[in-house]
Amino acid sequence: MMWFGAAFYALATSIVMAWIAPVRVRPWACGSAFLVASGLVLVAGVGAILGDSSTTVFMGHLALLEPIGFALDPLRGLFLVVTATVFLTATPMVVRDAAQYPRHRSALFLTLVAILYVGMLAFFSTADSVSFIFFWEISSLAIWGLVTFHTHEARPVAAGYLTLMLSEAGTLAAMAGIFLLTSNDTGTALSTIAQAASQLPVATLWVAFLLTFFGFGVKVGMLPVNAWLPEAHGSAPRSVSPILSGATLNLGVFALFIVDGPIASQHSSMALLVLLVGAFTALTGIVYALTESDLKRLLAQSSIENMGIVLAALGAGFAFISLGHPVLGGIALVAGIYHMINHSTFKTLLFLCAAGIDQATGTHDLDRLGGIMRRMPAFATAFLIGALAIAALPPFNGFVSEWLLFESLLRVVEVTSQPVRAIFALSGAMLALTAGLALTCFVMLAGSALLGRPRSRAASAATPAPLSTTIPMWVLVTISFMLGVLATAVIPTLGHIVQPLAGANPTEALVPALFGTPHGLPAGLATDLSGIGAEVGRGVLPLRSLVVVHSGGATTPVIFAMSPALAFAVIALLLLSVWGVVQLLRSRRTRRVGVWDAGLPSLQPQMGYTATAFSSPVRVLFNSLLRPIVQEQQRSKGSFRVGLQRETQVIHLVDRLFLRPVTCAVKAVGRALAWLHQGAVTLYATWVLAALFAALLVMKASL
Repeated sequence: MMWFGAAFYALATSIVMAWIAPVRVRPWACGSAFLVASGLVLVAGVGAILGDSSTTVFMGHLALLEPIGFALDPLRGLFLVVTATVFLTATPMVVRDAAQYPRHRSALFLTLVAILYVGMLAFFSTADSVSFIFFWEISSLAIWGLVTFHTHEARPVAAGYLTLMLSEAGTLAAMAGIFLLTSNDTGTALSTIAQAASQLPVATLWVAFLLTFFGFGVKVGMLPVNAWLPEAHGSAPRSVSPILSGATLNLGVFALFIVDGPIASQHSSMALLVLLVGAFTALTGIVYALTESDLKRLLAQSSIENMGIVLAALGAGFAFISLGHPVLGGIALVAGIYHMINHSTFKTLLFLCAAGIDQATGTHDLDRLGGIMRRMPAFATAFLIGALAIAALPPFNGFVSEWLLFESLLRVVEVTSQPVRAIFALSGAMLALTAGLALTCFVMLAGSALLGRPRSRAASAATPAPLSTTIPMWVLVTISFMLGVLATAVIPTLGHIVQPLAGANPTEALVPALFGTPHGLPAGLATDLSGIGAEVGRGVLPLRSLVVVHSGGATTPVIFAMSPALAFAVIALLLLSVWGVVQLLRSRRTRRVGVWDAGLPSLQPQMGYTATAFSSPVRVLFNSLLRPIVQEQQRSKGSFRVGLQRETQVIHLVDRLFLRPVTCAVKAVGRALAWLHQGAVTLYATWVLAALFAALLVMKASL
């Protein structure tokens, strides 16, 4: 806790330096304070993860409330480590952006980043519901300030207002839900929520669950409260987007895990609602991502997709726990937390890449990019690896967490309830379609942004990214690779973290100790698994095994098994073989001749696939969901049509089904009441007296 407290002093110092330090050194001084704070948080977070107990410190109390406390335990330590890593890698870009603003704007920008950092650290470590809501609100206001920072432009201001509106609505809903959960005199400590849930009537518990689920779901980006996310990312400063997606979305995940997890783990219907909402959010997010040609908005829609995957995994885990399968529930929870970590890693990487592209070319329109790989090879290679990771391709981290999720969903065969099986099957089908569309989306992203010919003058003039951008990107590439290949070192830690909620540690069911004497598996199973790399590294690597296993009953001891290390070895061997064959062919005498070019000595930029053209089949396939508005303008000369311009506008599902009907209803009520604002003053006085008389009659009748 000492290291953790020191991080707050470092961030407080950064705020002071943002206003009093000399202009030339101000961004670097504040950036150094951010780096120091991140290092201290990493030390405190790792210590909390490795520790087996929770440390609580009471800072004071408010009138009529219990003392405000802060706690560190393995779960909180994990979220702190993820947050510190995101800020650590995003700080160089924050410093570069701050140096480009005028004096006072730079100080304000750095202050808002520091306040957001402080609010998130305090939120992840709070132990009572009062400070929980307080620091949630502090973080929300800081996010609004950063989203709307470019106040001289109309779009960021509008995005900021939308973000603030949905955030405040979510805060009020979550606050009301927490008040219901703590209404039985169980205290304000977050640890008493499970006890309070068991004492409340079912109807009251459902109201509290729905309020907190959708209230905290605003930060997660789940349907139907995610309209702010693409707008916020499309308008926020480029250095803020990695923090928004990689760190702030985890605020909602943590809140749902802490508040709704104990409730949904006791009621399967609530857990199944989380599963369905998560699966539909994931599918909708990736469909709309495929319709975007703006790089930042595409990545924002992809964040919605990945948060939907996390929600689906948590919902499956809660459902298994409520149905009496704690080990299966632990497996699904491990998949959800693992994917949250993975998303923070590769999405921070991709948003840093988007910021670098914007800095090098001045645009993030995919239809105007192309040829980045040739002009920025190290930068573009890191971008490509991030695309492979988020597309869930081995040997990177996205593959492991999605593998665990799909295999945990298939274990629903051990549940006897047919409705539960049907919901799991429907959710699994939506998530499988999501995975396929995600692969298509990021093939399109890599191809349109990195490959081909430059489709604009800005793209053709792109210069290599600075080291302050490239080095953090390659740090995240390394983390993504390690999380994918060394999954068997990560899973035991996550199993220990989810054990208090699941009621069982799923480690033995996922990564049995095949290097020693495995427990819970039939004799001779280690021999059968050795063929897929189960014992590779015995006596050398400090891991349990190199195989992720899903074990069943006595008749089916192993249902599914995989080896991330072996997958990497096979991929590396294939690449090495291809390289060797190429080198062998080059060493022989060959005669080089020109190939037939069909009369085209060089391809023109207009001949390549743009992002819009590549995703056209998907848009046609999901036309009933997207329902685009197409406007055509044609130019004619005499009787001949000489030009046709077609503009397509896609209105989001949330806007079409939720926001626009509410807006129209409010406007209709306003128009209906507009006549009350017209007329003489005496008429207004008559209405006031009539309302007062009616209120007195109601009060008299109620006495």
